[in-house]
Amino acid sequence: MFFSAGIALGRRGLGPPANQRPSEFGNDAAILKTVVEHAHEGLVLQDVYGRIEWSNPAYTRITGYTAEEIRGRRPQEFILPPNKQLAPDELENFKFDLDKFSSGFKELIQNRRKNGELFWNQLTFARIEAETEDDTRMIILCQDVTREVERFAELEETRKRLKYQAEHDELTGLVTRAKITEFLQERLSAGRDEADQIGLLLLDLDHFKDINDSHGHSAGDAVLRHVAGVLKTVIGDDGLAARIGGDEFMVAFFQPVEGKQLERLASRLLDDLSQPVPIEHQRYKIGGSAGLVQADCARVGLEELINCGDIALYAAKKSGRGRYRWYTEALGTAHRHRRMSMARLDQDLENGNLTLLMQPQFDLHARRITGYEVSAHWLHPSEGLVDPRMMLSSQDDAKRISRIERFALEMGLAEMGRLLEASGMPLRLSVDLTAASLSDPEFEALLVQLCEDAGFALSDLTIELDPEIVRIEDCIRLKETLESLKTSGCGIALDNFGSLQSGLGQFIESGANLLKIGPSLITDLETSIDRRHLVEAVVSLAAKFDYQVVALGVERPEQEKILRDLGCGHIQGPIVSPWKTPREAEIHVREFVFEDH
Repeated sequence: MFFSAGIALGRRGLGPPANQRPSEFGNDAAILKTVVEHAHEGLVLQDVYGRIEWSNPAYTRITGYTAEEIRGRRPQEFILPPNKQLAPDELENFKFDLDKFSSGFKELIQNRRKNGELFWNQLTFARIEAETEDDTRMIILCQDVTREVERFAELEETRKRLKYQAEHDELTGLVTRAKITEFLQERLSAGRDEADQIGLLLLDLDHFKDINDSHGHSAGDAVLRHVAGVLKTVIGDDGLAARIGGDEFMVAFFQPVEGKQLERLASRLLDDLSQPVPIEHQRYKIGGSAGLVQADCARVGLEELINCGDIALYAAKKSGRGRYRWYTEALGTAHRHRRMSMARLDQDLENGNLTLLMQPQFDLHARRITGYEVSAHWLHPSEGLVDPRMMLSSQDDAKRISRIERFALEMGLAEMGRLLEASGMPLRLSVDLTAASLSDPEFEALLVQLCEDAGFALSDLTIELDPEIVRIEDCIRLKETLESLKTSGCGIALDNFGSLQSGLGQFIESGANLLKIGPSLITDLETSIDRRHLVEAVVSLAAKFDYQVVALGVERPEQEKILRDLGCGHIQGPIVSPWKTPREAEIHVREFVFEDH
């Protein structure tokens, strides 16, 4: 059969011309036979109607069918998988499309061997021209490329997996900052020639660090996964949600959204996040703040858009957390001013350009100054001398706050030596500290060292905690530090008692031994019976716990007398002295005489 096919091929013009001398290798037909029979690729000769006229041994090795089994049949009758079988009429009417199946045409197709095994077959077609269409033949080169296809599929699967991993946060399954940034850039570019708007929501969890510190990172991770689930549920198909930082998230919307719709989504999101989260038999209270931006795609760049969202988010956190704020031009202007102020504050912190202010504490029974509270102040470019911590966020500006408090502590200890010498009497030092300092694992050792260097007894130091700033019950590290310092003899004062944030919970959690009644309860003490009864109750409660009491903001002799009669031990305020610089305080303590009225 091979030789007849070879002769036929020669007659169709593929053999050497009649006037060409024989090859130096001898019989060309014999050489051709040897090559074809030993080729690794399968060869099939078919007529224009697809019927097989001849096949080589490699085709048998590839398919499992002998030349005798398939001669006169079409490959579609036996080599196609069950799901790709042709109907009988399609097989009967099959004919090669000679416009399509020209020489060099390739086709990759899945075939089935005789034993039922599937394999990938790379077909390459060569058309043998003839005088008539019916005499035209097709030679088909068959290559088993299953390994190559599977390898390619594995590489493609690996590529897709790596791409997914690169674009998605491993913990939450949300997309990454890089992916959402790419999406936003595409949206902005697509909308530049249209009146198209883009909506953006930035979300930051409130007090997330406290969960990690108090309950461990496994609890924190569970909270982040919960937040991701809430985001997916609330946003749905309306936008793309990403985790862009530790506890920071961003949502970009696929289509322009109305402002009211964006507000509804933000409200629902914050409401859902405010619900306690059950994790490992415990319920964690979390919440979040959101910044909203809606901008014209043609008028905003990517960096500016995200920066506007950050500004709105910061405003939401500053306004009380658990709420959302829109970006406005006024917010942008205020942010630029704040940024300039923070740059100047950082420079002054680096150079130590802060001012220490001191206010004496007066013993109502001993009738003398017994200590000083110190506070670091900063000369604001437009507002004058201020406590810079009031401008800062306890969560975002912890490092700045810690540096400010360390300045107050170091300078206060340094100045107490002069005041002790000037007064000739023992004096205590009180300093306001927040979690920015107290949560630092190295703070206690630092405090002990600073007192030793200054020659000041730790037992003469009082740490004051403002309940509006320090949430003791939320941080295990903070409570441990306070307990340890108290054991070492350091005094602990609960400052500004009577404010909105203070209460019996703080009273108990702080482990304090001194209570400072806030100015809000002292105002109008002479005329308000309710305030007088409340102060009396606080003094009585403090006595039951063996707490000393200091009343803040005392201005008038009448207030001093009422407090003394109610059993309050100490006062602090303008009636004794306003806040003074160390030099002024030194002169004041030498000359001060409290006038009884």
